[in-house]
Amino acid sequence: MSDHEHEHDHDHEHDFDDEIIVLEDEDGKEHNFVLGEVIQVDGKDYAILLPVDDDLEEGVIFRIEGEEDDQMILAEIDNDEEWEKVVQAYNEQMDDSDDDEE
Repeated sequence: MSDHEHEHDHDHEHDFDDEIIVLEDEDGKEHNFVLGEVIQVDGKDYAILLPVDDDLEEGVIFRIEGEEDDQMILAEIDNDEEWEKVVQAYNEQMDDSDDDEE
């Protein structure tokens, strides 16, 4: 069965919801992610990718460098300070959404 050949025939409009993003780790092992959130920090957009596979505990964060052919171009964040800022902003955003129930 090779149903996977047709994944790139995008009939639907832009829902990033069901886009599976495949990333390789250092060992060359592939992990599937979905886009959880896009947050903006210091005028840049960051993608929070949430793992689909159970073998990863936490999401990963990438800087969005733009788009090409409907695909987001993701860049790794290699600056600890920048990473911390984004994590903090993400956590604050999550906290904000939790507080709405009160």
